[in-house]
Order: sequence, then structure tokens, then C-alpha cells
Amino acid sequence: MRRLLGFLKPHWRLVLWLAVLNLALAGFMTIAPIIIKAIVDNVITSKELSLLPGYIAILISVSLFRATAQYFYGRDRERLGQVVITDIRTALYKKLLALSYGFYDNEQTGRIMSRITSDVESTRVFLAFILIDSALQVTVIVVMLISLIKLDTTMAMIAIVPTVISGITLYVFYQRWRSINRQIQEQNAVASGVLQDSLSGIKVVKSFAQEPQEQDKYETAAKEQRRLNVLANHRWYTRYPFIAAVPRLMQLTLIVVGGYQIINGSITLGTLVASISFTGLMLGAANALGTQLTALGQTSTAAVRIFEMLDEPVRIKSPERPVKSGEIRGDVRFDKVNFKYATAKAPALKDINLHVPAGTSLALVGATGSGKTTLVHLIGRFYDPTTGSVMVDGHDVRTLDLTELRRQIGIVAQDGLLFSATIGDNIALGRPDATQEDIEHAARMAQAHEFISKLPEGYSTMIGERGVGLSGGQRQRVAIARAILLNPRILIMDDSMSAVDAETERLLQDAIGSVMRGRTTILIAHRMSTVQKADNIIVLRDGEIVEEGAHEALMRSGGYYQNVLELQRMTAAESMADVLNRAPDPIQPFTAYSQS
Repeated sequence: MRRLLGFLKPHWRLVLWLAVLNLALAGFMTIAPIIIKAIVDNVITSKELSLLPGYIAILISVSLFRATAQYFYGRDRERLGQVVITDIRTALYKKLLALSYGFYDNEQTGRIMSRITSDVESTRVFLAFILIDSALQVTVIVVMLISLIKLDTTMAMIAIVPTVISGITLYVFYQRWRSINRQIQEQNAVASGVLQDSLSGIKVVKSFAQEPQEQDKYETAAKEQRRLNVLANHRWYTRYPFIAAVPRLMQLTLIVVGGYQIINGSITLGTLVASISFTGLMLGAANALGTQLTALGQTSTAAVRIFEMLDEPVRIKSPERPVKSGEIRGDVRFDKVNFKYATAKAPALKDINLHVPAGTSLALVGATGSGKTTLVHLIGRFYDPTTGSVMVDGHDVRTLDLTELRRQIGIVAQDGLLFSATIGDNIALGRPDATQEDIEHAARMAQAHEFISKLPEGYSTMIGERGVGLSGGQRQRVAIARAILLNPRILIMDDSMSAVDAETERLLQDAIGSVMRGRTTILIAHRMSTVQKADNIIVLRDGEIVEEGAHEALMRSGGYYQNVLELQRMTAAESMADVLNRAPDPIQPFTAYSQS
């Protein structure tokens, strides 16, 4: 909570202004009982009606001043909450952008969204409402208590005891409340994660008719949310009657004791009325403070979750004194590289020794899970090797400025991820200052200009989230255009032609062939037609290099590469009817599986 208060420091002037308003409001609240005492003693008891208009004028003036102060207090309290929540969200988003791939490998998007939305909102409520209002309530309690002591010591002592009892009760309850609130926050994150998974994979859910199962998963999470919230409310309302009874008992005691003192002539009727009024204001502030302290349990849980993320170590970042490499040539070398994912049992890469001279092309071939994508991720330093080193132009990538390194690496990923923006903006992602002519030139080289021109608004056409509205092949061509426009020294094509037809693939190969000249290019592909023209080819199996060489040499070796290529050629030559006639009955395995 102390760290959370640190977000108030940049806005200390606004905090100071709210503190002044707090004192003003407490002062205005004090005046009213004093005026009422004067009216009772000097007007009603003494029957001096001529004094009444003056007292009424004072009450009206005080009410107007209080209303004005309340307006500025409410307005600026909300303003403080909004500027602080913006600071916290900005800090969180900045941290999320800085965190490496490894963090996202083990974290649900729904849980992250829960922290940046509901948890941050909880902190806003605390800083703008609970904290500021608690300061107001404390000020009111202190001012009312001082006023009571000055008015009558006996009445003050009667008011202090139950107030202290209420405070202790609320504090004990708050300590028990914190644990249940943490469970509620965690369950909210779980429910958000289930919802996020279902919505992001809605096409898969519908394709496999999994709506009932997904609904059951969310209902289970929602029922647990309900159970925890009902439990929290039960704990509150089992203690609330006791807390609510304290003010009534205290006021009854004040009336009895005060009435006895009036009869004895120790105090006036006005003093009793003012004492009851002061006590009512003090107890009202104490109860409000207790409610705010109870809500503090939820805030403390949210704050812990926020700072857990802010404290997450950034494992991959630029060194304090990076090597000045200038514009890189693109010479890439792997020296005894081993890599293992944090949650994996087996290493993803084993003793990789590889040299890709600047301006040459390398193709990576291997089954799914053999380590191809992991290997290229190490070049852009999305992960650091467990042992060994990855070097670009003779410099270990860990010694280079991260931003400058990645700006000179163009990556076309397999999924061709696009953002919810115009097609032109997606192509110009790496070069926001690119001209329309540059964008169109890159699109032409990627064989994308023709289909883009046919869209309703051309390059200004908005596309949906993750490229919804475009086919898989169209998304990949836009992603290729994005990499071409970046004009990188190292170009990485991660199975980027898997979603295009044979004719488009041929056109793309011709276009990319011209782009590859003079650059270091690394191709990952399952289609052998994509990799045959590479200067060098390596075959990966279970994270190890098992074959290396040019296409012709690997074909003569009779190894894994040749077997895969022959299988692809044979499959392409056969008709679908031949394949089906040669294959066993496809229904049989599924029948056997369902029976088992």
C-alpha cells in the first residue's frame, strides 16, 4: 500500500488541495451543531426570537460554503483518480511491452487483462475515494472529538469508548476480510481467463461443437465467484448488526446522562443537543471509515497483483553499455548453443553450431517441434540461450542494443498476425514514416497489391482483429509486404507460404528472390519447393542438426531430407483416388478409439 501511494507523488499539488478541502468540510460540519446549540440556548430557552434570523443566515451561509467545497472536493477527487489510474495502466502496459516471450509462454491473456482492468480500477477506487474519504472521516472524527471535549468532558468520554470499540471491531474484521477478497480477485482472474480463451478460439469452439462444454467451464468459474461473494457478504452482515447497534446505544446513553445533567443544572439543553449532533457526525464518520477499511481488503489484493506484474523481472533487455554496431551486415553464428524452455522437461536445442555468412540464405527443415522457430527466435533475442552464444557480425546479441538489433531483422511469422487497423498501417508497422508509394511497392513485391486494390477502400480498408476479413494467404502476403518495407539486413521467413496456393507461392518465390539478394535470409518451410534454392540447408530433429548442406548434396546423401522430398513428390504425383484406395478405411481407427 505504501508503494501504491507513490503514484500520488507526481500529483502532490492536487492531493494538497484536497487536504485543504478536507479541513474546510470538517470545519463547516463543526459550525452547524454550534449554531444549533446557540439557537436552543439563546433563542428557544431564552425566548429571544430577534436573534433567530441572524443564526438562520449563518446556517444558510455555512450550507452554501459547504456545498461549494463539496463540489470542488468531488470533482477534483475524481480527477485525481483518473490521472492516477492512467499512470498505473501506462506503467503496466510499458512493463508488458518490456517483458520477454518467456513471460507470455506461462501467462493467460485473460489473467493479464484482469489485472490491467479490474485490479487497476480497484486501486483507482482506493486512491480517489477510500484514501481521500478516509482522510476526511479521520479529520471529522478528530474535529468532532475536540469540539465535544471543549463542550463537555463527560459527553466526550461517553462518545470515545464506543468509537474505540467500533474501530477495534472493524480492524479485526478487516484482517479476516483480506483473505476472502484475495480469493475473490483470483477467481475473477480465472473467470476472465476462461472467457478470453473461449472468445479468442470461438471458431474452433464452434467447429467442434464445444459450446456446451465451454458454457459449463464458464458457469463453473462463475458459480465459484458467486460462492465467494456470498461468503464475503455473509461475513459482513453477521457483524454489521453489532456495528450498527453501537451508535444507537451511545445516543441513548447520551440522552440519559445528558438529561440527568440538565436536571442537575450541569449543562444546558443546547449543550446536550450539540453533543448528540457532534456524536452523530463522529459515529457516521467512524462507520464510513470502517466500510472504507473493509473495502481496503479488495484494494490491497489488487495492489499485490499489480506490483507482482510490475516487479516481474525483465530477463531480456539492452545492456547498460551496448556495443555500437552501426548498420549490421547480417553475419549470423551459433556457437555451442543449447536452449530449454522454463516449463519444458527436455531441451529445445542441443549443441547448435551454425554459421550463416552475410548475404547468404539458409533453409531450416524438420518436423514440427524440431526447434526451427526456437532457433530463429534466438537471433532476434526473444529468448537467450541457456548456454552458448548467438552472434551477429561477431558480436554476441546480448551485448547489442535490443531495439537496434530487432529493427534490422524482418520476421514473417507463420500465422501472419495483423492488427485491427488499415491494410496500409499494417504494412507500414515497422516504418510509420513510409510513403504511400513505398507501401504499394512493398505490396507489389509481396503479390498483395492486386487483391488490396480490389477492396472497397484499397489500402485504407479496415480489417478486423488478427486480420479477420482476409484469407490466410492474403494475411501472409500483407505480412510479407510488412517485412519487405522494413528493408532488413536479416530476413526470417517462418513457414510464411503455408497458406498460399501453388501459383501465389511461385510468384512470391520470384519476388522474395529479388528481396533476398544482398541480405541474410533464413527460411523455415515444410514445402521443399520453398527451400531448394537456399545456399545452405540444415535438417533439425529433436533440437539437433542431423544434416547440413546444399540441396544437391543432401539429395545424394540418402538421408532424412531426401526421404521427405521424395514423399512430397510422390504425394503430389498421385491422384486423390489413388491415395484413398491405398489407405486403410479411415472410419476404422476412430471406431476403435470410440469403443476403447
